[in-house]
Parts: sequence; C-alpha cells; structure tokens
Amino acid sequence: MPDSVFPAGPVFGPDSLVIDIDGGAPGDPAVGVHIRPDALNAGLAAAGQPTRYYFQPPRVTVATRSGSSDLDFSATAMVRAPVTPQPEYLGGSCTFACTAALPDGAEARIVQKLTDHDHADPPARIASLFAHGPGSPAPELVMVPITANAVSCVVEHPPSGPGPLLMSVQGGSGGGIDIQTRSSFLVSFSPAAAEAVVTNLRDAAAPPFLVRNVLTEQFDTGRATITTEVDVDIEKLHGVFAAAVPPGEPWPGDGAAAAAYRAALTAGAVRTHVTGTGPTSTVGPVLLGSSVTAWLSDTDELRKVVFSLAKGSLFDVTDADAPQAGQGAPPAPAWWTEVFGDARVTLKNEAPTGGVHLQQVLITQGTVTVERTIEGGLAEVAAAARTELDKYLTVIAI
Repeated sequence: MPDSVFPAGPVFGPDSLVIDIDGGAPGDPAVGVHIRPDALNAGLAAAGQPTRYYFQPPRVTVATRSGSSDLDFSATAMVRAPVTPQPEYLGGSCTFACTAALPDGAEARIVQKLTDHDHADPPARIASLFAHGPGSPAPELVMVPITANAVSCVVEHPPSGPGPLLMSVQGGSGGGIDIQTRSSFLVSFSPAAAEAVVTNLRDAAAPPFLVRNVLTEQFDTGRATITTEVDVDIEKLHGVFAAAVPPGEPWPGDGAAAAAYRAALTAGAVRTHVTGTGPTSTVGPVLLGSSVTAWLSDTDELRKVVFSLAKGSLFDVTDADAPQAGQGAPPAPAWWTEVFGDARVTLKNEAPTGGVHLQQVLITQGTVTVERTIEGGLAEVAAAARTELDKYLTVIAI
C-alpha cells in the first residue's frame, strides 16, 4: 500500500447509509441524510489517513435572512380601498430565497455518529468502505461533488377551484454548486393568486410553490472499470419518445428527456449489458448486481451515448435558441447541452423503419455523474406564519 492515498470521490452505485438528524428547530421532524463513503476509504484507512464521507443534500428549505433567524420570505398583496370583509384583490408579489444547506450543526453531529459507529449497518456492498477504526484520525465529511444545479420554481395549481392561478416566476435557472448557495425568486400574482396566497398564509399554510433543484452529482468507480454495451432499437425508440414529447414540440422541458430515457430502458428500446473488473476480480468480466446495473444504466454518461446515437435518426436540430427557461421550462440538464448545445430540438414526424439497431461500448473508469432531484414546498413559511404572520405578509389598500 502506498504511503499516500488520495480520496477519489463517493463510491458509485445506489447504496448509501442513511443517518437521521434533527431538523434544526424544536418540533421539526428528523431529516434522513444519505451518506456515501469514498471509493478508496479502505486504502485511506490502511495508510493511516482520515477516511472521507460524503452527504447528499436531502431537501430544499427557505433560507434565513442575513444576520437574522427570520425566514427570507416576504409577500405583498394589494386590495382595493376601502377594505371590506370580502376585499377585492388587485394583485401582488412575493420574494423568497431557498437553500439546500443542512440544519445548523448537522455536519458535526454526522461526523460524531460516524466516529462512534452510531448508525445502522451500511449496505453490504459498501460496508468495507466505512473503515474508520479506533484511534484513527477523525473522519472527514464533505458534500457530494455537484457539477451542475438547475433550479426552478413551479406554481402548484389547486386541484379544484375556478381556474389556474396566474403567476409569473423570475429567478432560479442555473443554481450554485455549494451547499450554502441561495436561490432567489420573485413571483408576481394575479388577483386570484394574491387572494390564494394571503388565504394560505392566514391559515398557516404554505404558499402554492414548489422549488425544485435538479442536481448533477459526481461519483467515482475507484479502482473498478465498468464496461457498458449499449444497443438502441431506433424504430422502437421513436415510439417511446413520441409518447413522451409529440413530434414538433421542443425538448427537453421539465425533465422530459430523462423520463423518456427511463421509459426507453423499461420498454427495451435501449438495452444495456454492464460488467465490471477490479483488483479483486477473477479473470474476465464480472457481472454486476441488478441494482448496480440499473443505477449505472441511468447515468448521464449513458444518456449522452443514447441521445448521441439517436440524434441524426430521430431529431430535427436547428440553430435557433432553445426556449427561455422559466416556469414550466426549467434549464436543460448539463448532459443534454453536451449533446445538443443550445439548439432547438424536435422529434421527427416519421419513425425510421427497417429494424435498425445502433450499438456502442462505453468504458467508465473514474468519475460518473447522475441527476438527482430535491424539492421544497416552503413548509417553513407555514410554520412561521402561525405566530409571526406580520413579518412575512403585507396587505396594502389602494
């Protein structure tokens, strides 16, 4: 074993250890944080170096204002004067900021649990990488590397009522890749939407917004090498894609490309055969478990291969700019941009015929990226409105 071993990154695959921590305030429910060991933790421990672990941001929450414990949220509604018991709403707006940061002190509590082995048994496949032993240096805890973050705010329309709430959202788009990054939004209300937001807050309910972060997280294969044989049935793939986004309509749009890719795997339009070799492998390739194979088949690297193979046969690609990101049209994921750039992409009307199959072999050794979505529904605002409504809501008579 060499004297110096350097961390590689969180181990690839679907397995993780979940450590529950308190939510950060009295009465808050526990938060389950997924912890992944470094792919080379066994070597780090053997060399007497600190083992390293990585946490995945579990949720989106409303951030606090700088230098204060108050939430960074403010809503303003306008009503026609004079104000009556049934006021006439004229409109309004709301500003707020969100973050994926863990509750205060959570990282230190997780490190202590890892040091004391005060947690459930890790999944068998990664158990040997939880290698911190008595007398070893304190383990390190960092966030899973994030290479891209697409942030959007979606208005959740009520299931019943006279019609959709008309709101326009500014802000979001590309988010930061640091755990402390804040994403800010400005939401403008129609009269009906302003009434709905005010009613929600007065009833100590959250505004009808959902903040969604699509994170591109980076993992590592360590000393393993992964070989993936990809086979694409072009005619069948056109049928799956047409069911997801009709011909002529722009892609990717609100996760459509990722969802269509998964549907293609399920339908057999895309088939993969994944094998791996490593230092402890016997001679020849070793078939990986089904859960690991499924995880590897949904990586960004595989999506890029499939859409690159299908690009010329299935899509019309023009030089026009893609639609502006905004409500209902979040920014394209990083892997999509690597294939299509900022072009406008639509599915061709006619499906190719003739039973054409396209194949490619992908060799992966080292980093691999996977999309994961975390969301938040502004529940913190609902809790704060129960006791401090005036801090977060202003109604102006005009």
